Amino acid sequence: MSEAPPPPDSSNSSKGELEPTGAPSSHTSAPPPRPQAEPVEPSIDSIRTVETGRVRPSGFAARPSPARRPRYLVVALVVSLMMGAGLWTEGCSTLAFYRGETDYKAVLNAPIRDEANRARADERYEHFTEVADAARNRVVPMAAAIFVLGASMLALSALGLGGRRNTRHALVQVVGVQAAVVLAQYYLTKDVRMAKLDWQLEGVLIQQQEALPPEEFAKVAPGIESARQVYGPFWLLLQTTASGLVLLALTRRRSREFFDVAANPAEEGP
Repeated sequence: MSEAPPPPDSSNSSKGELEPTGAPSSHTSAPPPRPQAEPVEPSIDSIRTVETGRVRPSGFAARPSPARRPRYLVVALVVSLMMGAGLWTEGCSTLAFYRGETDYKAVLNAPIRDEANRARADERYEHFTEVADAARNRVVPMAAAIFVLGASMLALSALGLGGRRNTRHALVQVVGVQAAVVLAQYYLTKDVRMAKLDWQLEGVLIQQQEALPPEEFAKVAPGIESARQVYGPFWLLLQTTASGLVLLALTRRRSREFFDVAANPAEEGP
């Protein structure tokens, strides 16, 4: 019979000899598991940097994503643009009338065929010119202010639609001043406005009387007559409401953020 193999010498393990590979050690404990780091969602700027392969220097800040322009801001800027064009045209027309460059009488009274009706319209026009001449010192400064404010609103609204910086603060101030000037003009030049409106409505009534049968003219005439009382307050209410809505849109948080980002873009390294 063959002899049994001798037992392993315990002194070898005490001298630091390694155990055979593949057998777990009975003398050492398993290392503790490493704590896993929480996943961090990459920022948009880091994704762009990885995609483009560019390395951002440490001294430059990340460029923020451009702010989205609110739709109500676009509508407000378009309304402001139209208001500015209307005020600019109104101011030019009034100043041209006082310089004698525009003959309103020939424009509105020429289509009247009947001589008696034309004489009646000419009488209303002469009354309008007398009232306008008497109020020249009030009307001309107002017309000049309306012209300047309209041109400013037109330019600033166009720049705001283009996303130009520092246009919001200036446009808010101009729209506010414009609303005050329009309100002052309504009360300070009421006599001139009513005299002009009387002449214009008289010309419209005469033309409708000559163009329509008597029964149809009888239906149209009351509406034209009522326009004399409604036109001025309605136009003032429309302009004031539009100015208020434009100011509201320009001062909202998203509008401020949009123009602030346009005014302070972050610098990006090469």
